[in-house]
Amino acid sequence: MKHRMALGAFAVAMLAVASVTAGGALQSGPQTGKSLPGPFHPLNVTGGQAGKKHCLV
Repeated sequence: MKHRMALGAFAVAMLAVASVTAGGALQSGPQTGKSLPGPFHPLNVTGGQAGKKHCLV
């Protein structure tokens, strides 16, 4: 039980630190008009391209 309390307190502390250090509003993913850092070649695990690196987009 003590371990769970300690883990919970640690998680709350990390969330508090992350929210303070984030500063401005968080943004998800690449923004409109910005270029991507490089090509994206995911390894597909299902579908017709399973086992191959292929971008489905």
